[in-house]
Amino acid sequence: MTSLSRALREVGVILGRLRLALPALLLVVTTGCFSDSPATPDQETARPDAGHVVHPGPVLGVPADREDPASHAVVARILELIENTPAGERIRIVGRSFSLQPVASAMIAAHERGVRVQIAINGAASRDFKAVARMTEAFGTDRSADSFVHLSPRSAPRSHQKIWTFTRTGESRRVVLFGSANLSYLSLQQYSDMYVFVGRDRLWRVAQRNFRDRAGLAPGSTHGLNARFGHDELWLYPKAEGTTDPVLQVLAPLPADQMTLRIVAHAWYGPRGDRIARTAVDKFRAGARVEVIGATVGDSVRAILENAGVPVHPGRFANGEDVHNKLMLVQWVDQAGKRRRTILTGSDNWAAESFERSEGVMAIDASHGPAWSAYLHWYAGLRDRSVR
Repeated sequence: MTSLSRALREVGVILGRLRLALPALLLVVTTGCFSDSPATPDQETARPDAGHVVHPGPVLGVPADREDPASHAVVARILELIENTPAGERIRIVGRSFSLQPVASAMIAAHERGVRVQIAINGAASRDFKAVARMTEAFGTDRSADSFVHLSPRSAPRSHQKIWTFTRTGESRRVVLFGSANLSYLSLQQYSDMYVFVGRDRLWRVAQRNFRDRAGLAPGSTHGLNARFGHDELWLYPKAEGTTDPVLQVLAPLPADQMTLRIVAHAWYGPRGDRIARTAVDKFRAGARVEVIGATVGDSVRAILENAGVPVHPGRFANGEDVHNKLMLVQWVDQAGKRRRTILTGSDNWAAESFERSEGVMAIDASHGPAWSAYLHWYAGLRDRSVR
C-alpha cells in the first residue's frame, strides 16, 4: 500500500497540472500504484478496511502516466473501492472498454478473497485485451455464477455506458459511480469524470436493473428509461430520438438571464448536435455566458457556435491527450430569485447515434454542497490549458 504522504504528493501533482484549488482536492482521492504488467500474482494484496468511508461527489480525472495508472484520479478511486470491498459483497461493472491491468489485478484479488465480481462490457471493444482474458480465466463466463465476465454480442445494442456499483465498500453501502471514464489505457490520456453516489436506494435499484439488462440476464427493461431521484434525473438508452433529448430537456426551459453555461464535449456533431448548438446560441443571444471546450466538434456545430460569438476552445492537446467528458455545467437564477446549478454528465456523446447505443445521462442538482466548486476549479484548469 502507498503511504498517505505519497498519496497526497500524487494528488498535488495532479492538481498542480491543472492549477486547481483546495476544494477540488477534497473530492479527489488517490491510492496505491500497481505495476503495468499482465502478471501480478506475487503482489501483496491489501486487506479491506472495514472502517473506510466513501464520500459522494465527483472524481475528476486528468491525463496520467501510462506507467502509473493510479495517478489518474478515476483509476485511483476504483482501485480504492475494490480494495475495500469485503468478502461476500458484490462489484458490478458496466462499460465499453476494459484494458487496465492494475484494475483487472484488483478485481481478480477481490474475487479470490470472496467478492462476487460481475462484469458486462462491450465485446467488440474489449474482447482482445489481456486484462479481459485474465479476468475471464479467473471468473469464467457463466452468468449464473457468483463472478463472471460477459462480453456483449454484436446483436446487442453497443455498450457505451460507464456505471460501476458496489454493494458495500468499507462501511459504505450501495455505492454507484456514473460518468464518462473507460477502464482503458487510452483513458489515462483523457480528462474524464465519474460521480459517486452513496446510499441512494432508488438509483441503486435502477443501476442493478440496468446491469441485468447489459449482462443479458433480464434484457430490455431499462431501454428508454427516464427516472427522477429527488432533484436528480437519469436517462438510459437506447431510445427513440425526438423531443426527449436529455440535453435539450435540461437546457431549453431554463431562463438565459444570469445564466452561465460551460460545456466540455468529447464528440458533438450531426443534426442532433446542431439542435443542441442552436439552443446554446439562443441562450447566448438572450444574455447567457456560454463557453465550450470540444475535442471532436462537427463543422456545422462549430459554425453555429462561432458565428454567434460563442468561444470554442480545443479539447485535444499534445501527446494524444483529450477531453472525454460529455459534460454541461449550467448555473441560472429561478423565478424565486434563487441560484440553481445542474451538472449534466454521463456517457452520451452529443450525436444521433448515441440514441442507438446503451448510454447513460444524469442531471445532478449541484445547488448545494462542494461538487459545483470542484467542477468549476477543474474546468478552470482545463480551460487554461485550452487557451494557451
